[in-house]
Amino acid sequence: MKMQVLYVEKKEGAQDSPEIIATKIAREYKCKSDKVPPAYPCEKERLVILCFETYGSIDKRLIAFCQDLSTDRASNVALIMINKDGSTDIPEQLASIFKKNGVTVAGTCGIAIKKSLFGKGKPTEEDLKKAVEFADGKINELFDSVG
Repeated sequence: MKMQVLYVEKKEGAQDSPEIIATKIAREYKCKSDKVPPAYPCEKERLVILCFETYGSIDKRLIAFCQDLSTDRASNVALIMINKDGSTDIPEQLASIFKKNGVTVAGTCGIAIKKSLFGKGKPTEEDLKKAVEFADGKINELFDSVG
C-alpha cells in the first residue's frame, strides 16, 4: 500500500494531538508515520494523510511541504484537521496550493478538541475512532485491497 501519514509537530518532543492521531492510523494500516517535513520525501504515494491543527495560522512547514507536493509525489491527500469546532473547511491557502499542483483532496475530517488557557486537550478514544474510520473510508476508495 503506497501511503504515508504525516503530522505537524508544534513543539519538538511534545506528543500533540496530530501526532497521536497519525500514529494511531499508521499502526492500524502498518504504514509510515512521520512529522512534516518527513525524513524521506513522498514518492509516488497513492494517499498522503495529513494531520494538523487549524486553531490559528497554518504552520509554515506544512505550507512549504504542500507547495512541494506534486502528482509525482502524491496522487491524493486526505486532511485531518484539529480545531475548536470540528470544522472540515480546508484553509484557503492549502486549497489553492493543492489546486495549483494538481493534487486531489480525497476528503477532509474535522476533529474538535477544545483549547483552554492551560493548553489543549488530547484526542479521546471517540476522536481516534473517527479518524481511523475516516482513513478507512479513503483507503477503501483508493486501494483495491488493504494490506
